[in-house]
Amino acid sequence: MSWELLLNSFGLATMVSFFAVLIGWSVAVFLASTAGRWRIVLLGGSIAAFSLPPFLMVNTWLGLLGNVGVLKPVLPLNVYSFGGAVWLLTLMLWPVPCLMSYGALKRLTPELLDAEPGLGGWPLIKEVLLPLSGSALLQSGVIVFALAFNNIAVPAILQVNVFPAQFWVEFSSTYNFKMAWQYGWVLALMPLGVLLVLRGQEIAWPWESQGVPAEQFADRLGQALRRIGAGVAVLAVVISFLLPLGHLLVDARTWSDFPDAIRAGARSIWNSLWFAAGTSVLVVGLGALFSDQKGGRLAWLLFFLPGVLLGVVLISVFNRPWLGWFYGGSGVVFAALGLRYFALGWEGMRLAKRSVDADLQHVSDLSGVPWWQRWLHLFLPQAGWAMAAVWYVVYLLCLWDTETVVLIVPPGGETLALRVFNLLHYGHHAQVNALCLILLLLAVLPLIAGAVVAAFVKRRAR
Repeated sequence: MSWELLLNSFGLATMVSFFAVLIGWSVAVFLASTAGRWRIVLLGGSIAAFSLPPFLMVNTWLGLLGNVGVLKPVLPLNVYSFGGAVWLLTLMLWPVPCLMSYGALKRLTPELLDAEPGLGGWPLIKEVLLPLSGSALLQSGVIVFALAFNNIAVPAILQVNVFPAQFWVEFSSTYNFKMAWQYGWVLALMPLGVLLVLRGQEIAWPWESQGVPAEQFADRLGQALRRIGAGVAVLAVVISFLLPLGHLLVDARTWSDFPDAIRAGARSIWNSLWFAAGTSVLVVGLGALFSDQKGGRLAWLLFFLPGVLLGVVLISVFNRPWLGWFYGGSGVVFAALGLRYFALGWEGMRLAKRSVDADLQHVSDLSGVPWWQRWLHLFLPQAGWAMAAVWYVVYLLCLWDTETVVLIVPPGGETLALRVFNLLHYGHHAQVNALCLILLLLAVLPLIAGAVVAAFVKRRAR
């Protein structure tokens, strides 16, 4: 394994971070300056772009600019390149700095603007907006850097040599643990560096403050800058969300291959649903149980740790004859996904508990109310939506996950994500589109089920 690959990985992650932060911050500024339908559409589009399966983005651009892509004759760009990897990862990750910067910009108060009534345009950006969102830009940049550095699916499919992908290839072909420990420490330093940078810094959430009225913000920003922001925002949502979704739905072969994809991948469909739903319940439950433990913050080390390295550790620990019942079945998959995403459950449930009325909690403590009654009558009515949101985020991440389970998946345990990952290497675009459509249906299944249950409960309440 060449150390030049490490420099290649750092270069890739750095460029992705720069462009993702640039795009995300521009979209966040426009979101802060607009209201009503436009804000809802663009904010929803940003979240949806981040929620799409990464394979759908890759397959779309392979169909457009691949070796036989439809745009190849008029746009001779090579998507199988370092630049192609930067482009696709940027399209996947720009919503992270967008949402974090938007939360920071919403902390701007009318009093702060009124203190400098003549400040607007570029001076407003330089003197107020950039300093106000500086912490969010640093935080999101570090997070995007770690996610881009750890990603093996996109570089591997685009045949771009990077350190984590080469680590996975060499270990999966030789199972050389000596090599894994020799080079794995480099990958382990990444999450540690992320925690050190983010240590003690507070994240601004968009729902925590109202911010400046959009009309006042837009007036100070100026029409020229606002139009630039609008153009960037619309293009970002169209290219990273509407284009992949449209490419999936408009392609006739997606629908013609859909029945065969269901029949051939029935076992993978069930595995994806079972692993994602079960892990989400496990993560939320453990997050609620340990949310009061400050040491839970260390779980972010596992979240930012490359999934393949976590897989290597689990193999070394559980690949024992007397643990065959666990290592050869679903248990090791739940353990891997649970460890990887436990930090989201811990952080989400900690924030959810903080949203519960403190006075009511004190009353329940003094009254000796049993814990199950507190959950049923206090926590769920006030923070049930947050609990459901955490569950759904973990559910989506488990649906798309390949890096964490690619080395440890048991016989017969292949998921749809792994199936798509393998097919993309051989250019089966129509089958990949059909499988991505199934993944999207699995993604919206909990939303549909939740809507049906809510409608039933509402009807019974009448």
